[in-house]
Amino acid sequence: MADKKEMQEKFMLYRILESKLDALAKQRDLVSNKIIEILSTISSIEEIENNQDVLFKLGAEAYTFGTVTDKDKILVEIGAGIVVEKPIGEGKESLKKRKNELENTLKEIQINISEISNAMGQLGPELNEMYKNSGQDIAE
Repeated sequence: MADKKEMQEKFMLYRILESKLDALAKQRDLVSNKIIEILSTISSIEEIENNQDVLFKLGAEAYTFGTVTDKDKILVEIGAGIVVEKPIGEGKESLKKRKNELENTLKEIQINISEISNAMGQLGPELNEMYKNSGQDIAE
């Protein structure tokens, strides 16, 4: 009876780890996409600094050319939907800082993914062995 209980507990632990791994993978994708978005924004700012006419995205697959009249300032979101006007150089630095923070977050997520994957890699064969030896269904 204790073997069955132990097997069920390990099975539940495996399912919890599996769920955490899935959540971390989704978080990793969101952070990666945000980093790409910030890099694109920095590139756009540099384009504005170097050219009078630039290409503006209007929405899904639609663009237009336009002229930037004030190349000295940009609006930068600082969080919670709050936007502040900053000198263009300071705005770029804010974005670079945010990108670095996100890269650090991404590294932490990758470490957590690796640790959970390793734990699952050890627990999986152990569960299989317990299941073979018990001759019973884990979900019983």
